[in-house]
Amino acid sequence: MNQANNICLVLSATATLFACACRAPGDDAAAKVASDTTVAASGASTPGASSNEITNSIGMKLMLVPKGEFAMGSAPGNRNSDGDERQHAVTITRDYFIGAFEVTQAQYKQVMGRNPSYFQGARIAGSSAGHPVECVSWNDAVAFCRRLSELPEEKAAGRVYRLPTEAEWEYACRAGNPGEYAFGDQTEMLGDYCWYAANCGGQTHPVGEKKPNAWGLYDMHGNAWEWCADWYARHSGRPEIDPTGPSQGTDRVYRGGGYGYGASYCRSANRTATAPSFRGFTGFRVAMGVPDGK
Repeated sequence: MNQANNICLVLSATATLFACACRAPGDDAAAKVASDTTVAASGASTPGASSNEITNSIGMKLMLVPKGEFAMGSAPGNRNSDGDERQHAVTITRDYFIGAFEVTQAQYKQVMGRNPSYFQGARIAGSSAGHPVECVSWNDAVAFCRRLSELPEEKAAGRVYRLPTEAEWEYACRAGNPGEYAFGDQTEMLGDYCWYAANCGGQTHPVGEKKPNAWGLYDMHGNAWEWCADWYARHSGRPEIDPTGPSQGTDRVYRGGGYGYGASYCRSANRTATAPSFRGFTGFRVAMGVPDGK
């Protein structure tokens, strides 16, 4: 979806969210940031509990995604697809880890020292610590990954964080399911897995409250949109191996749909993009390669 279409997306989102792209970022006044970052309600595991998962030094849980092949994009004839979702074969040649949850406001504040999110304080009921961070630009998300990688415990463990590529994101979202969503084509089931326009009440919600996909990943559909690493380009339809997108561009891809959007925007194949400096309804989850010795 191009920049012009993205403007339409912004207009269709909850009107109050526009404020976060224009105002000076504010900090959550909650005092117990360190204890909140564990986000225990989201189900973070004990470090080293499984070879298929990692819980890092700030309580972020990451799941191992096995290498493999999948059909990226929308199947021919799909009535909900956009013209830039041309289906094609993609091979992922290396295992990688991806966040089981979207990065939370508490985690972002612990690493970056501030919380830019709109949905905090008096705008929601209770603590916002477990809500996904939003009002984050692509540049902000990349800076978070860099700072997280530089933490002493993460450096010692050989963990280098980054944004997932668009192909890695869709592969992880699908978790082996070729349907419109990670659970199939049944839109009536979306509310079990997703915070979106029909059930969100006009706001984000704490991560991990809905059902995970088959690979243990939560909120891949809905809640906050998620930045990917790639510059935007239309799918060519040709087979690809470990694609990373074009080498340059004007817009960065974001995926997954969001709290203020309908079911068609939350599909596994749906894609859109905007300028990397944009701060609006976007959040992110982290990815990384398998550390040496893991």
